[in-house]
Amino acid sequence: MILPERAEEVLRPFLGTAFLRRNADLPEQAAAALTSFRPARQTLRQAADQVDNLLFMRVREDTGGRMALTMDNGALIRLRMSDFSVMADELLYLLLENLPKTGQNQALIREYSMRSGSLSALRALYLLYRDMQEPEETETLRRVITSCHEPWRFRSWMDAGE
Repeated sequence: MILPERAEEVLRPFLGTAFLRRNADLPEQAAAALTSFRPARQTLRQAADQVDNLLFMRVREDTGGRMALTMDNGALIRLRMSDFSVMADELLYLLLENLPKTGQNQALIREYSMRSGSLSALRALYLLYRDMQEPEETETLRRVITSCHEPWRFRSWMDAGE
């Protein structure tokens, strides 16, 4: 089960505390959508798209279509479409870390990472499935992560896998 508090922690830097207070049920809805994931019924892409859409619609509704939010530091930011994909991908990691650590789930995540470029999928393989892969594969994951993604997205956890 994905805790709404964890979803809120992920969303706060992107949406700000004021928005999350006005939309207190949003982290719970996002967590519930991810918790309901079943590989036999849904793909990881569909789960990420569902959360992406949920976030976009809520921000659009809350801002009257302006897509501008005040952050905790007082800055006014305008969200772009790509920001919602990043938020959904960050939330997806909460799902991936809750999946049982099986070869089948590793293959599911690996396939998704190759098709989507998802940093959360790469992160899951790098941190959670390290003992199920060769050291060379882990090093390749590290190179892909650090060369294809911005450091602010991986700096906090990259060395946790060491």
